[in-house]
Amino acid sequence: MGNKVSFGLTNVYYSKITSANEVETYGNPVRLYGAQEFSSEVIGGSERIYADDSVIATLTQNAGRNITLKLTELDNDFKTNILGYIKLANGNLVEINNAKTEKFALGFEFQGDQEARRVWFFKCSVTPINEATKTKGESAEANSISLSIVAEPVQVGNYLITHVVAHKSDENYPAFLTSKPELPVIVGS
Repeated sequence: MGNKVSFGLTNVYYSKITSANEVETYGNPVRLYGAQEFSSEVIGGSERIYADDSVIATLTQNAGRNITLKLTELDNDFKTNILGYIKLANGNLVEINNAKTEKFALGFEFQGDQEARRVWFFKCSVTPINEATKTKGESAEANSISLSIVAEPVQVGNYLITHVVAHKSDENYPAFLTSKPELPVIVGS
């Protein structure tokens, strides 16, 4: 039986994608701490086709997902590995405005009453971050950083996919987020 409710967000990882000879490979997953919120929306939608005073077809488009990931702080390794920042010899971190951002897989876990599902989105890109802070008043309120991520579909046989979900009973569940992501093998594709 599956979840009746889901909640929580933990164990967020990213895996940098490298490309050589048109073959993409995933790096070892790196933990992103301070996850606060995750949301995703399908890129696309559906459109009804009318004729003869009725709906004769519904066209559906799924071109990936727009993801928002909210963190308490963004790790400097993510900034250098994915966003193209450069760390100087003196330790300073420099944002390079014309740096090429890198593709990555995004993994995380969310809880539920029955399952702690784990997810990998296979091919993500992120926009440069916006940062803000404010003075402390009578109470201290933590800042947060929101990442705007696009999860693109990837080709697996005859299918376009964006992500895979593992359940506690799946054989690969224990190492699902800490092992390099693997594209699924879909029988009949």
